[in-house]
Amino acid sequence: MSSKMAKALTMWLLVVGLAFGIQGKVMASGMFNDIGPKYWANSEIEFLYSKDVIQGYDSSTGTYFKPENKVTRAQAAKMLVISKGYEELKPRKVRFRDVPINHWASGWIERAVSLGYFQGKDNGSFDPEGLLTRSQMSKIVAKAFGLNIQASSAKPIIFDDINSSYWAASYINALYYNGITDGDVDHYRPENNTTRAQFSVFLSRAMSEKYKLVISDKVLAKGKVTSSSLNVRTAPTTASAIAGRLYKGDTVNVLSIDGYWAAIQYNGQKAFVHKTYLKLLSTSSKPLKDRIIVLDAGHGGKDPGAVNGSVYEKNIVMDVTNLLAEKLESAGAKVMLSRSDNSEFLSLGERVDYSEDQYAELFVSLHVNAAISEAAKGAETFYNGSSNDNGEESYLLANEIQKQIVSLAGMDNRGTKQGEWYVIKHQDIPAVLVELGFISNYGDRLKLTSSQYKELYAEAIYRGIISYYNK
Repeated sequence: MSSKMAKALTMWLLVVGLAFGIQGKVMASGMFNDIGPKYWANSEIEFLYSKDVIQGYDSSTGTYFKPENKVTRAQAAKMLVISKGYEELKPRKVRFRDVPINHWASGWIERAVSLGYFQGKDNGSFDPEGLLTRSQMSKIVAKAFGLNIQASSAKPIIFDDINSSYWAASYINALYYNGITDGDVDHYRPENNTTRAQFSVFLSRAMSEKYKLVISDKVLAKGKVTSSSLNVRTAPTTASAIAGRLYKGDTVNVLSIDGYWAAIQYNGQKAFVHKTYLKLLSTSSKPLKDRIIVLDAGHGGKDPGAVNGSVYEKNIVMDVTNLLAEKLESAGAKVMLSRSDNSEFLSLGERVDYSEDQYAELFVSLHVNAAISEAAKGAETFYNGSSNDNGEESYLLANEIQKQIVSLAGMDNRGTKQGEWYVIKHQDIPAVLVELGFISNYGDRLKLTSSQYKELYAEAIYRGIISYYNK
């Protein structure tokens, strides 16, 4: 082979090698010893590495990313500047007293400040080694990528640990509504320090539509899981694949409801859960807005219930039910009545079926008590914890209603009790049976037949339901 041919071949191999070297940086997997292909932020870390935004830490055993290391302000400044396509700006003089010109990040800090991504502190320092909190991170990312802070401020705040008065609320909202963060189930944890993995994910989502989360502007409600565990599915059917699990107390954003299925945001994607095991909480100022509540006036038609002379239980509870329905509807609830007048009669099974047919979220059955002894008096509220899947929630609801009836109507407190009544035992939603008082007791009967006290009973149950949803 001639020297000319050898040189040409060498040059060709060099060009090919460089080309494959560059492509290798883009496509390489396992570039960091501590980041495997199944690591939650692997794709985003690879993306930033391909863009020269991040580097690893070399050692004798290989290169490490150290994903759980906390990000400093200096590191964040450099990563932001590179991610936006800028180069470092050599400072001509010291801008911050703790960032000398020979500081490794002085040029990156200078550029980040000149672009408005960062500001110094009031004492003239920059604090380059200070750790970046998640709230601070939200501000610099929102500023660097020109997110519409004002528009996001007008939208509901999703995270339980952020309120409108928090200094970074608008920046955090901007990240959420631009598909950059969905927090940790229902929390943002703004004062936690930002890790290298987290910052890599935030930057990738800000830089590329490929990594953005699917976020809906219309969060219908928040849902708090009431069961010990709840399957999250890929479609609204029990035959669909399980995408994951939620656990008791977890809170999710509910996007829509269709029958018994709730579409939720789960790991940045749309998924589905059975709404029976969610306590649905309105994102508006009205806690009962759009809640489906079935009111069951006991007895009816051929069944008068407890009777004392011309006083019938079915009439008393129908009056209180109608008053309660008006209050709940005024508060935005969708109220369904198992019976609407005193001529109707439904079996116990039909009452349960009606509740299921309405896809009810709450069931309240109203009754009046009676006893052989005229001395028996007072109000009591029952729940079922033996068969009802939402027994604990039923207890909480019953307890709130009982407290309000005792307080407002001045009834003797017979307590919140476990009961095996059919209409609450055969429900899977929070369900209670309220005994307003004893028709056989003179004092209770005066209240039960009084228009004033019927209003108080309705108000008490209404307040109890409000209190339950506010907890």
